[in-house]
Amino acid sequence: MARATFVQSAQKNIYVNGKYVRYTSERGKRAGQELSKLDKTIPRDENDPILIAKGESYFWWAFKNGGKHFSKTRPKNSQLTQSNYLSQLYSIQETIEEVSASDVDDLESIIQDIKDNVESLKDETQESLDNMPESLQYSPTGELLQERVDALENALSELESIDLDYEEPDEDELREELKDDVDDSELVIPEEGEDGYDEFDEDEARKELVTDEMINEKKQEHLEEWIAEKIEELQGISFE
Repeated sequence: MARATFVQSAQKNIYVNGKYVRYTSERGKRAGQELSKLDKTIPRDENDPILIAKGESYFWWAFKNGGKHFSKTRPKNSQLTQSNYLSQLYSIQETIEEVSASDVDDLESIIQDIKDNVESLKDETQESLDNMPESLQYSPTGELLQERVDALENALSELESIDLDYEEPDEDELREELKDDVDDSELVIPEEGEDGYDEFDEDEARKELVTDEMINEKKQEHLEEWIAEKIEELQGISFE
């Protein structure tokens, strides 16, 4: 995996595309030869936008024979590897780490997308294993591929086990729960001897004062807690 280097202040503008420039190699087997390299501090043309302006902080990383990559933000693990498998796996894990949802449908859609991506990566890895000569399927490389397939199958099983059947709380139970939150100043208690005194039930009176707004807020709180629990369950899935 490549290692990202942080630069406090860019010495020059760094452009999105950059321009290939000619230079004469001064070392190695190519010493004296005229070569070309991509220089992102030179715009390809007048329409080449600035990626990082002079004076801005940034990160850069490079792969062997792959040129430099630049970003204003710290690169993710999925950007720091040239392994197709690891790049996809890290991307899935990053999605899980950053997941947020506003309602049940949103969460279901996110988890389905994650399932689809895990399934696709598993099938791709299985295909790579199946396409190897049988004698190599039991080599260290073949065993590694099989371990990856098994890990992804286990992850899929864990994803499938997440129960997404949300049950909205019962309103009567919410009224019971919220009755003590009613403002005492709104509670009218009959004086002894007044009509309704003998039949007065303070708990029932409090429940009647619970507003629809209070119930809806409690429902939303319940939903948010449920979503948080499901996200925690999702983030606990292992891919090893």
